[in-house]
Amino acid sequence: MFIKEGTHFPPLEWSFWYDKYSEYGAWYSGSSEELLKYYTTKIANSQFENKIFWARIDAEERANAVNMPAAGDIAATSANLLFSESPRYAYDEKSVSGQRMKDIIKENGFNNILLEAAEIAAALTGVFLKLDIDTSISKLPIISCVIPENAFPTFHRGRLVEVLFWRTVKEDYSSGVFYRLFENRKIEKSTTLIEYRLYKGTIDKVGHVMPLESLEETMNLNLVDVAWAIDGLGCTYIPNMRPNKIFPGSSLGINDYSGCIPLLDSLDLAWTSLIRDIELGMGQIFIDEDLLQREDTTIYGSEKTVLNKFSKFQKTFLKLNLSSWRMGGESLEPIKVVQFEMRVDEHIKSCETLFKNIVNMCGYSTQTFGLDIGGMAESGTALRVREKKSFSTRGKKERYWIQGIESILKQAQQLDILYNNYYNPNEFNVELEDSIIIDNSEMSETIKSLDQARAISTEIKVKMQHPNWSIEDIMAEVEKIKEENSMQSEKDIFTPEA
Repeated sequence: MFIKEGTHFPPLEWSFWYDKYSEYGAWYSGSSEELLKYYTTKIANSQFENKIFWARIDAEERANAVNMPAAGDIAATSANLLFSESPRYAYDEKSVSGQRMKDIIKENGFNNILLEAAEIAAALTGVFLKLDIDTSISKLPIISCVIPENAFPTFHRGRLVEVLFWRTVKEDYSSGVFYRLFENRKIEKSTTLIEYRLYKGTIDKVGHVMPLESLEETMNLNLVDVAWAIDGLGCTYIPNMRPNKIFPGSSLGINDYSGCIPLLDSLDLAWTSLIRDIELGMGQIFIDEDLLQREDTTIYGSEKTVLNKFSKFQKTFLKLNLSSWRMGGESLEPIKVVQFEMRVDEHIKSCETLFKNIVNMCGYSTQTFGLDIGGMAESGTALRVREKKSFSTRGKKERYWIQGIESILKQAQQLDILYNNYYNPNEFNVELEDSIIIDNSEMSETIKSLDQARAISTEIKVKMQHPNWSIEDIMAEVEKIKEENSMQSEKDIFTPEA
């Protein structure tokens, strides 16, 4: 459903979530400027006043404020746990549909898109995977990811039934004019309808509809309303995790660090304090003004003037003029060394404790982030035990991702059939790798135990030992093993007993 002309943008019913997207995005960016930009607009709000470090630092302190990019690190780690290894797609590679599926995945760089989308979802509550057709770019369906801030979804009974995508195509801050392109997707009579509208408005008003041809940025996009006979909207929404702790029952997801922003803020406070201690702790020498002067000539002529330049990074600093004090008989040191104490250990311990609590609140083990490992290099079962919490969180997210991947690839096949030669869609399954490196000895012991229990076939043995092999290579190896076993059996039959 398109936004009514002249109304507020974003729509008032979405203002809460758009504020949250801005806040989450500021932390995800790892940028002090972005955090200041967001929180300094909230100073008048009693919710933040005297509570958030980034909201109460004044202009003079801003230059020294430091952000530790823990939020971005958490989002990247979440994506790595899911997609550092490419998913395994089980389908018939020899069929026409199998080859088309392979081309769609390869040409779109789909595995890279998944890694990017997973990081966005962990940081911003969820992500959309979207299909488009643009024959000027590719003959295959184009897959892209859309951040939740650029979409207004509508859910019914937990299902995505309509979505309005948007993006700013042109902005003029001098005149305050914003041009936004909207793309609405809905299903009517079992057909997916896609409609486009261009609005001319302001930063907080959607404005009025303009012809697509009226703007150079949209004129050459060849956007026309279309209808697709596919099972879906040509897109899918993948929540980061549910339930939504802010609005239980909502179909929207929640990001990894929404519940620990005060701790992230406290971490930045401690980190900034450490940097300030280092700056204040620089060894300095203060000497009498009479002992350190230099003369220079002004630009007005030959008149001499005394210039005393001050820099925090110089080795020597000037005391006040002490001449009058000395004349009064005061006992003063003409040269004095000052060295302030730096509380490095206390700050590091505070930062480490805060970071560990943040990681645990986000659902991960500290070992996943290189903490509390004691110099041990582990893999396989031992690593799973130590990082159980991280893999539990990963497993929770995995189910959403498998459903979303299968949905978007199924729709991609249908869209490919719609615009290209007809073929029978491929049935397929998606499996995510667990990102754990298992050494050969551990895998061999597992296969041996299953073999002794007569609970594994030769094909599965080869597949487990060589997970990166193609189906053809696996089956060829199985045939070799069968031949060798057959030859060995014949040898045993014809070999006389001793």
